[in-house]
Amino acid sequence: MPAYADRELTASQGLAHFSKQNKVNIQNKIELPPNFQYPNGIARARDGTLYVGSVVSGQILQISPDGKITTFFPGSEEVFAATSLRLDQERGILWGTSPDFLGVPNAEGEIVRRPHRVFALDVRTGEVVRSLSMPDNGFGNDIALDSDGGVYITDSFQPRIHYLAPNANQFQTWIEDELFRPESEQIGLAGIARNDDGITIVSMYSRGDLLKIIPQPDNSLKVEVIPLERRLENPDGMQFAADGSLLLTEGAMESGNGRLVRIDVLSPGTEPKPIETLASGFDLPVNLTTSDNNVWVTVSRLRHRLLPESEIEIPDRFFIRHFVL
Repeated sequence: MPAYADRELTASQGLAHFSKQNKVNIQNKIELPPNFQYPNGIARARDGTLYVGSVVSGQILQISPDGKITTFFPGSEEVFAATSLRLDQERGILWGTSPDFLGVPNAEGEIVRRPHRVFALDVRTGEVVRSLSMPDNGFGNDIALDSDGGVYITDSFQPRIHYLAPNANQFQTWIEDELFRPESEQIGLAGIARNDDGITIVSMYSRGDLLKIIPQPDNSLKVEVIPLERRLENPDGMQFAADGSLLLTEGAMESGNGRLVRIDVLSPGTEPKPIETLASGFDLPVNLTTSDNNVWVTVSRLRHRLLPESEIEIPDRFFIRHFVL
């Protein structure tokens, strides 16, 4: 049995411990097909269907409510990764980001990166209905949708959040702020979640901050740093839970102890907000989707591809964790 399998056994034991301690029920672990590697983007339809994308390919799986797994989209020249997926159920569109995160070797063996893209698929046919390059060599990381069909995209390289209006083919700058600017050679904006009242929460991946974007009466936007009891370790995918709290993943690149946590980011007051660990022991969790009290987390197991001089073999299996809060 490879070393990675041993590590996952330890992680499972750790998850069980935290779940019992914090009253989180591990419902099941969804194992993905052998030819599907490094899951990332995930979205859920109202009928219970899950869509799961890969970091290293444009392949998107469809998992039916009875557990049957099929390939929904095989990938293409323009859709070469699916690191975030969000479903616009009303319009039948699956939105995703396709950053060339790891790059590909050219004829000389040098790693080159294709322009990062944002795409949309028709959920009925699986056809690409939109594919747009990120402006200013930006890195489209995560996506949030509004009720009108508008799309908000965090940019990990530029200090801004982009907006794509319904049926538009050109990005607008929704907001730009120096608080979003990453330090040299670090990853800036990552996860994004929008509340029903328009308040938006974003994370700074390398810095470990959470920021709140608040609509003002004059239609401007105000950015505030959310006080936390500790710095987050690579906060990434996030969504609001049914009770209004924020669920998010901590990738924990350095420690390797990835977590699913819950934070009451909308409560008033200036005191540092507690961070509740719901589960830990993940190997680089990257994204999640929710429905009522259910949470599905993609565990990328990608750390060994990103750590300097790492020689760990490719994991032999990949999976999704399903929790009931």
